Amino acid sequence: MLTFFKDIYYSFPVQLLLISFKRHQFLLFFWIFLFAIVVGKYGAGIGTHSVLLDPEYLGNVGYLSFAVVGIGFGAMFVTWNVVMYILNSHRFPFMASLQFPLGMFVLNNAIIPLVFFVAYFASVIHFRVKYEYQGFAQILFELLGFIAGFVLMILLTAVYFNFTNKNTGSIIEENKERIRKKKAMRRVQFNQTMEREHLNRVDFYITNKFNIRHTRTVEHYDPALHQLVFRRHHWNAFIAFILSMTALICMGFFLENPFFQFPIAATGFLFLSLLMSMFGMFLYWTSGWGSAAVIAFLLLANYLTQFDVFGFQSRAYGLNYNTQKAAYNLETFRELSSDSAIARDKEYFQPILENWLRKNTDSHNPLRKPKMYFVNVSGGGLRAAMYSMVMLQQCDSLAKGNLFDKTFLISGASGGMFATTYLRELFLQKKNGFPVNLSDRHYTENISKDVLNPIALSILSNDVLIPFHRFSLADKKYSVDRGYIFEKFYCNNTQFPFNKTISDYRSDEYNAKIPLLIYHSTIMNDSRRYYISPHPVSFLMRPHGKKAFDNKLEIDAIDFTQFFKKQGSDSLLVTSAMRMNSTFPFFFPNSVLPSEPSTYVMDGGALDNFGVETTLRFLNTFGDWINKNTSGVVIIQMRDSEKFEEPRASERKTVFARIADPLGTVYTNMENMQDFLTDYRLDEMSEELRGKLQFVLFEYTTEHEEDKAAMSLHLTTRDKSDIMKSVNRPNNVAAFNRLKGLFEE
Repeated sequence: MLTFFKDIYYSFPVQLLLISFKRHQFLLFFWIFLFAIVVGKYGAGIGTHSVLLDPEYLGNVGYLSFAVVGIGFGAMFVTWNVVMYILNSHRFPFMASLQFPLGMFVLNNAIIPLVFFVAYFASVIHFRVKYEYQGFAQILFELLGFIAGFVLMILLTAVYFNFTNKNTGSIIEENKERIRKKKAMRRVQFNQTMEREHLNRVDFYITNKFNIRHTRTVEHYDPALHQLVFRRHHWNAFIAFILSMTALICMGFFLENPFFQFPIAATGFLFLSLLMSMFGMFLYWTSGWGSAAVIAFLLLANYLTQFDVFGFQSRAYGLNYNTQKAAYNLETFRELSSDSAIARDKEYFQPILENWLRKNTDSHNPLRKPKMYFVNVSGGGLRAAMYSMVMLQQCDSLAKGNLFDKTFLISGASGGMFATTYLRELFLQKKNGFPVNLSDRHYTENISKDVLNPIALSILSNDVLIPFHRFSLADKKYSVDRGYIFEKFYCNNTQFPFNKTISDYRSDEYNAKIPLLIYHSTIMNDSRRYYISPHPVSFLMRPHGKKAFDNKLEIDAIDFTQFFKKQGSDSLLVTSAMRMNSTFPFFFPNSVLPSEPSTYVMDGGALDNFGVETTLRFLNTFGDWINKNTSGVVIIQMRDSEKFEEPRASERKTVFARIADPLGTVYTNMENMQDFLTDYRLDEMSEELRGKLQFVLFEYTTEHEEDKAAMSLHLTTRDKSDIMKSVNRPNNVAAFNRLKGLFEE
């Protein structure tokens, strides 16, 4: 029995496995990372779990999409083995005498990839049954696609290395004349201490016919000959690495071509292959200093990205970055929000209010005052976008197609604003005489289309490398990055005009033809916010009403249009305003704006995820007019999460958990903190409006927490189905009935 375990220990697969854990933690990390995502809950919250198990290609999930993922996995599998071969081949000199040394190495080094392979297949089957409602035959067909892609990649690699790699026997045959002239090759015994320290004992290995064979001695060969063999193999592997990196970079030239928008799983595998290769080269060239070299490289790369010459600064399209920068300082803020500026802007808004009132006054009963509606939507990726779209369509049906006529202002964050931006544009087209049915489910399908694949492709083939691609807009040039790709694909999915600016809506908003739509974005420098509207909104910058007892109260917001007037704020694309409002970390870049000092923006949901703050500031400003001319205010809020949740149970915490708790608690309870503050503000505003404030809440709820759609830019069939079902959930049915009664008053 002892001999049996000893034989296993000194087998080639086990020795390679031990080397992976002992010496190559950097490379092993990638497999552990993927394994955690696929079989664990690590990526469930942001949808990375689903995109690996539900790959979409050319708008479909099926045999072809899984085949592309299989090719990507095959590339990672090959890269893992080639890098390991380069780093460790000198430890196993017996391989140099084998007919296919690299092939034998790959076969014996397959334990870790095989474990992942099995876990991935099991996860795919579970996911496709549970979330896509597929039968076994369809799943089997898709997995066969994955296997076909994987095998294709292995065959292509085998052909390449078969024609380029040579074993010891081939080298001797090629050089026999030169060897004969030198009489004979020197026979050097491996008895030096330094040599033995770099060798691993191997007694058995698995052959290409899956037989177990005993290794044979190669001491009769010159060690220099072994090194020549391995160096040739290393050079061939390096060429393969250069080709794969070139292919990944070239994909960046075709970011807008659907054919090259490979599933994020495939692109991710390719990118991890590139990282493995890069780390492998560092470890090989620097020997014992490999880890230090990798860290130094990452620090250097991080340092260089701060310089705009490399194109890493994402920008807001339409703004002019080549003119004088806007002065971002307190003096400018105070000038923009002075009493005279606020008074001027309030006067500017009087005709807009009157135009809305005129449109909503009953011609048969002019003394009857209308209700003023405000729509607030929450952030939450495509989940929030689809949910907001479904709910707003239903609300519009209850209002007999007049919801947007009754609505004065729309505000919100992130995904919810994807839907309202799209739906308001459709409403405008309807007003302009186009045959648009706002209740058409086709629009719901459009807003829920995948945008994660093109963004991931941009990240991996362009943004992480040097984003040297450019595009022109009017007379300005900008770098192509994942922000641009998102805007283009949002427009493609929804048929939204890409070149439409915020000022294009000014006249229609001013005449109350359509509701106002105000975006907000968080300023990372100091946690102020930009309010983006084609109209001057200085009254949103600071407290200024009856309770603003001192003009020295903090200015916590900036009127974007007025602040960047000299930088062409009127030319800001609507899609860029929407993107800055929804800059979820990692998925979208943090845009830099032309101010001095430079300001960077992130998701508006960090300060107001539901758009209520914008509405309350507006109501606070025009409360007197609203009290005089309307019968009350109705705030309709769509949120992709439950407002009222049971308190979380306290759990026993480890030392690391207690250290991370302060930061984690702030992040996880961010929405709760916003809700607590908002409820106090709503109560005060109700008093200001003499009790004429109505709040109608729509919440995305599920029967089981695990059924809830992920907050992602990709939705599964089950996600979409569950969001559609939310219309008929009891809490939303009650809200619809209440809203219907308000419409009929």
